[in-house]
Amino acid sequence: MKSRREVLDQVGRKIRLLHYSLSTEDTYCHWIGRYYDFCLTQPVGLPAERKTEAFLTDLASRQGVAARTQSQAFAAVLFLYKDVLENPLGDVRALRAKRPSRERVSPSRDQVRQLRQALEDTPTTPTRLLVDLLYGCGLRVSEPVELRMRDVLWEEGANGQLIIRGAKGGKDRRVPIPVSCVSQLRLQMEHARAVWNLDRLNHPKVGVTLPGLLAKKYPTAPFLLQWFWIFPAEKHCDDPRTGVRVRYHVLSECIQRAVQRAARKVGLEGAVTPHVLRHAYATHSRESLDALRRLLGHSSIETTAGYLHPVIDKASNPLDDLLR
Repeated sequence: MKSRREVLDQVGRKIRLLHYSLSTEDTYCHWIGRYYDFCLTQPVGLPAERKTEAFLTDLASRQGVAARTQSQAFAAVLFLYKDVLENPLGDVRALRAKRPSRERVSPSRDQVRQLRQALEDTPTTPTRLLVDLLYGCGLRVSEPVELRMRDVLWEEGANGQLIIRGAKGGKDRRVPIPVSCVSQLRLQMEHARAVWNLDRLNHPKVGVTLPGLLAKKYPTAPFLLQWFWIFPAEKHCDDPRTGVRVRYHVLSECIQRAVQRAARKVGLEGAVTPHVLRHAYATHSRESLDALRRLLGHSSIETTAGYLHPVIDKASNPLDDLLR
């Protein structure tokens, strides 16, 4: 029987081979580690399907986790058996936590305006520009900070486009740059170029992380301007996977904290988050449903439709009719 460490190392190697993100690796290793510990309490010889059922049922009944959390744990265990052990699970009939049906809500335009006015830039994070890209382009919180110099396409006579690469589901997409963001984005790119120049001058061996195995295939690529971050972090750090000294981008947690502070100032704490701004983009947009689906990167138009409420918007009110 393999040790816990051996199993998790094997999981980590497989995840990197498949080019999954570091956050996915952390999440899967967390749940597979908990599953490993749980299996040690189960009878020897119990089939994998029954162990998985018992694990998921325990999460739902004894630990009371949310449906989304239980589904995340199940996905990790499925990955373990299918992709790592190459022995896919059969039928698993566990007690599943009930997933509530919730309306997708978004702040009003006035609330977004209040939030923007309360935002404050810091010496290391251009918070206003990042939040404007979230709302103005319908981005997920990790997407603007992961932009590289090559991901901005300036077009003569137009505002340009952003290429969002390797988004959720591994899908690339393009979004137009809001007119109000053009000048600030150009300034930020000049700042990034200056940071890159300083690195090349003072730290020639410090590059950036690259997706997959590109750094091995093209050894000079981590040091090229086209691969440099538009929102570089203030300091260098060690790559958690390779240990190599690198320049990383601003963390999405910086946006989370900045939005939280601004929301608290204007009485919107808990009501407005970075991801809710993506909802607001979808709700406030004037694009057609199919165009909106493409801009948001949704596979299903039903997902996009969940952000819109045309029946409610056009509904009549019997009280108003009575009092006319």
